[in-house]
Amino acid sequence: MSGDIRTTSYLAKPIRIGARTAKNRFCIQPMECCDADEHGTFSERTLRRYLDYGAGGAGIVVIEGTTLQYDSRSTKHQLLLDVNSHSNRVAWEQFIRRMKQQFPDTLFLVQLQHAGEVSSNEFSRRVSVKPHAGFGGQLIDAAYAEQVIRQSVEATGFLYEIGFDGVDLKFCHGYLGSQILRPYNDRTWKYGGSWENRSRFAFEQCEKIRQLIPDHRFLVGAKVSVYEGIPGGQGHAGPDAMKLDMTEPIALCQGLEQRGADYIIESLGTGCLSWELMAPNPANEETVCLHLAAAKLLRDHLKPETVVIGSGLSLLQGKAATICEQSIQQGIFDAAAYGRQALADPYLPQKYLQGRLQDVSWCECCDGCGALLRRQEHTYCVRT
Repeated sequence: MSGDIRTTSYLAKPIRIGARTAKNRFCIQPMECCDADEHGTFSERTLRRYLDYGAGGAGIVVIEGTTLQYDSRSTKHQLLLDVNSHSNRVAWEQFIRRMKQQFPDTLFLVQLQHAGEVSSNEFSRRVSVKPHAGFGGQLIDAAYAEQVIRQSVEATGFLYEIGFDGVDLKFCHGYLGSQILRPYNDRTWKYGGSWENRSRFAFEQCEKIRQLIPDHRFLVGAKVSVYEGIPGGQGHAGPDAMKLDMTEPIALCQGLEQRGADYIIESLGTGCLSWELMAPNPANEETVCLHLAAAKLLRDHLKPETVVIGSGLSLLQGKAATICEQSIQQGIFDAAAYGRQALADPYLPQKYLQGRLQDVSWCECCDGCGALLRRQEHTYCVRT
């Protein structure tokens, strides 16, 4: 493929999200890369990554899973947003100012994260909704969950004030938001047991954020594991069931939509227990089809104006162009999100739109980046 294809490509077309317009249908996934400094602030390595993402030409860039409480975090060098720290606030202000100066037509969102049982006991405190085999941690109560919601609302208000374009709420990949939603969370408490209780955390978080900022020029959305692939996980029929049941994932996304969410990023799996669902590799390439099916499920059950962003595409390499174009045309999803591929080549959007696929450094899905992250090391593409 050669030549500028922006007049014919679906990926190249702008898309309306909330009251904003993304310049194209490429989205950079929120990926932790364990490269903040010892205080959780942007390091030179972190800054360079996001400068590359911006220069790469994607319409949407979602800043990696950002902890709001450094005492319970998933990586030793996780990015921190602490609105009570003057130095941390200044760092975020300087970051978005630089990004907007250099890439004024790119939408920059921030994913808000609490690691929950995925928090490491080596350098932080692990907390739990209900002890899971191999994890455990100190049980949280309703007051703790409510504090997490308050922190999310407060952080969102700050991000809105300093010029970010939105927030992404994390209900995926085994972190606190998904731990609360799971049927496995059958513990008797305000946020456990019935679907009404388990969905309360997600719905309260989204609702309170949108109440604080009713302006849909500031986007609110969520990344959701439609199916976790573990007994009692999201998309399963009961606390210990392997049987699939999509009733709750659909209800979750519809409920978020009703409370002001502008988009949903589709995902599958968990980072620790079902990595292969979250990040398809050459040994299970059929998992890409599951991602497409999950995206289509959401697309069919949400309003046309609620944008559905598809995931799990890095394995497709050059074939992704055709499949993404077809998926948008056929109403499977509205935009395409890239994770590991963005580490391999952050300039994929630009190269694709200029008809230079032959110049792309393709992700081989060797999961070398994931191995680095699990070892708490700075994360990058080991093949480039």
